[in-house]
Amino acid sequence: MTRSTHHPHYQAFLALLKAERKASGVTQVQLAEALGNRQVFVSKIENGDRRLDVVELLEYFDGIGGDAVSFVAKLKAALKRSSKSPDRKLAVRPKRPTKRTRGR
Repeated sequence: MTRSTHHPHYQAFLALLKAERKASGVTQVQLAEALGNRQVFVSKIENGDRRLDVVELLEYFDGIGGDAVSFVAKLKAALKRSSKSPDRKLAVRPKRPTKRTRGR
């Protein structure tokens, strides 16, 4: 699995995350205070400089007074619409060529 924040799906996640915060009327400063952190922390998350884990995502939504479950449903629908093929995976590593033994 890739950990790139540049992946189109992760970029869609970030755009939706930021939109949810703005729609709730919460600034980065207010969210940072609710999280017990600094504004730069929230900025790094929303810009993709820092990845979020599931626990942090739940805390983020508690901080903006939002619903993480509905967010995930929105994200899933957005990714489904934007994917060129419905079975496209978030991160697929190319298979490594198998080593052949000499003489075969």
